[in-house]
Amino acid sequence: MNTAPLLLNTRDAAKALATSSRTLWSLTQPRGPIPCVRFGRRSVRYSTAALADWIAQQQKRPAATNGEPSESVPPNVMKGRPAP
Repeated sequence: MNTAPLLLNTRDAAKALATSSRTLWSLTQPRGPIPCVRFGRRSVRYSTAALADWIAQQQKRPAATNGEPSESVPPNVMKGRPAP
């Protein structure tokens, strides 16, 4: 029998993601991309499967380049300036 929880509270989900509860809250839908399950007005839980899916999506995104624009996007577009 699997005893792993299907849903995590905010504190446990933040700990699993190695982030703060405040950061997790800012990433929670509708503000951000992480889905949650709401029970009533105040109780929020996070599906372990949804968290794993979100992590997998983040790993598929291009890696950050320390502020440098990627080769696929012209530098002037990255800075919000029109092309010459």
